[in-house]
Amino acid sequence: MWILVLIALSPVHLRCVFAAVCLGINDNKRLNHAMSHKDRIVFVTYPGAELLDLVGPSAVFSTASRLSEKKLYDIVVAAFSDGQNRHSCGIETMVTPISQLTPDDNDTILVIGADRKPLAAAMTDRNLTDFMKMAAKRAKRFGSICSGTFVLAAAGLIGGKTVATHWSACAELRKLFPDVVCDSLALYRNDGPLWTSAGVTTGIDMALAMLEADHGAPLKASVARQLVVYSHRPGHQSQFSELLVAQTHQNSQFLSLIDWLSEQTAKAVSIEQMADFMGMSPRTFHRKFVTIFNQTPGKLYENLRLDAARGLIEAGAQIASVVAQTGFQSESAFRTAFKLNYGVTPSLYRQTWLAGGK
Repeated sequence: MWILVLIALSPVHLRCVFAAVCLGINDNKRLNHAMSHKDRIVFVTYPGAELLDLVGPSAVFSTASRLSEKKLYDIVVAAFSDGQNRHSCGIETMVTPISQLTPDDNDTILVIGADRKPLAAAMTDRNLTDFMKMAAKRAKRFGSICSGTFVLAAAGLIGGKTVATHWSACAELRKLFPDVVCDSLALYRNDGPLWTSAGVTTGIDMALAMLEADHGAPLKASVARQLVVYSHRPGHQSQFSELLVAQTHQNSQFLSLIDWLSEQTAKAVSIEQMADFMGMSPRTFHRKFVTIFNQTPGKLYENLRLDAARGLIEAGAQIASVVAQTGFQSESAFRTAFKLNYGVTPSLYRQTWLAGGK
């Protein structure tokens, strides 16, 4: 059964994703996967799971097949429920019974996330955790999207590993599974066959990275343009804009400084000026700032300027104008800093963003 899913998203890194995704494929051709040489992408779901965790990444793989004009991937949504699964948004999707699947080395098997209550039930579902253990042994890739990382942890698959999950869940993950290292900022992490991504839409970034590994950068770039997302945000890029990261320190004595710096992105502000604003010596200011933000004042200020630059580009400004309005010494310096932070050049970002508005 084919279901057309139309999504409109507005997070920092994308304006919209249009996804035609096959949800719950259960015909004999799909189930008899051992006779197929195509890669199979299996999204493991359960009652109350987050639908967006599977729909966004699914769009990457289905769009790759469409643009290639050949079937590159089989996409399967699987669950232990029989026939249908109701997700957190209330939408029910057709699912393939997991009992009918046998993982093999053409598979990528990803368990999706959920809010606390349905996630807790999934973590204690022995059938689910046993299936993920089997996937880890047999599949080409296995992993999670968003808080699906907790299911991997409950299955004992990520002890001693560094993983990504939704930033708000990292503290709980560390508490429940002290031997798991949680990277609270990364969009996604890859460790051999293990792939884990952060909150919801970052699964799209991880899927693009998988697509590149399978079929190369040109197809990945074409899919990203079609979906109107970044050509590809590298996994180490933060889940947040720099301003949001800074503002999450609600008890920080530096909030007034952050607000002030966000209004000073068109000019150069020295460490001495920042220290003077805070009424501290430069040495004391630098030490306290690094302790709270885990980065230097200069680096945070540069990232605030890059955030401002990105906003100007999205508004249609020419690159030369953006450089002038964000205080970078040259277009070359700006281009280097922008690509290092966002994974694409300013001109490609502008081209992709403006193309999405047409």
